[in-house]
Amino acid sequence: RRDIHGDSINKAQLKDYWDQISDQSFDSRLRTVFDMVDKDADGRITKEEIKEIICLSATTNKLSNIQQQAEEYAALIMEELDPEETGFIMQCRFPLLHLKLS
Repeated sequence: RRDIHGDSINKAQLKDYWDQISDQSFDSRLRTVFDMVDKDADGRITKEEIKEIICLSATTNKLSNIQQQAEEYAALIMEELDPEETGFIMQCRFPLLHLKLS
């Protein structure tokens, strides 16, 4: 979604997207995940976007107990990655989530 507006993409945008999803590096994979969670492509992830991806993942994997606690999990993630309580997580803070979960 980054830098793509409208209903279609051109060949250069498709190549850029393909290169991004094909890159096996940790940073590239993290950026891809960030872009998937950042539904409005504003470069920030909100608590609602986190909650939505938790619910989607839980539904896909038939984890109803996780889905029921999505609000709590989203709040915990925000607490860790948004200590200034700005209401969003920037991409530069996103790798901290992986480090805290490891």
